[in-house]
Amino acid sequence: MVEVQQLDLFDLISERHGTIRRILEEKWNEMSDISISNSEWYIMSKVNHYQPTISMVAKSVQISRQAAHKFIKKLESKGLVEIVPGKNNRDKCIQLTDLGQLCVDKYIILKKEIELKISEKIDMEQLKIILKSDWGI
Repeated sequence: MVEVQQLDLFDLISERHGTIRRILEEKWNEMSDISISNSEWYIMSKVNHYQPTISMVAKSVQISRQAAHKFIKKLESKGLVEIVPGKNNRDKCIQLTDLGQLCVDKYIILKKEIELKISEKIDMEQLKIILKSDWGI
């Protein structure tokens, strides 16, 4: 395994992202009986407070419509989302169920707790400024 000191920028970002996602998943699984994958969380965050179509979700998370359908079916079977008719009856939209909203709200708190812990080690505001800025690429 390559040491962190030898990684380039892209691999460092990827490594930190993977570590944080793994920690979030472990902490969630400690506090809940409902297992939710990182991909499912990503979809739920895109659905939170919106009613996007399945097509919009697929574009937003950059996966195929087939993969989006698969994840949404899994979330639906867990009682976290439901499919509802869109503005024109042809479209199918996704919305969080009450249970799904409760899980998202708890997950947001969990993320804030981890962010607070990270902010004890690094300047979180400066990092956010850097990540939000135009990198010219």
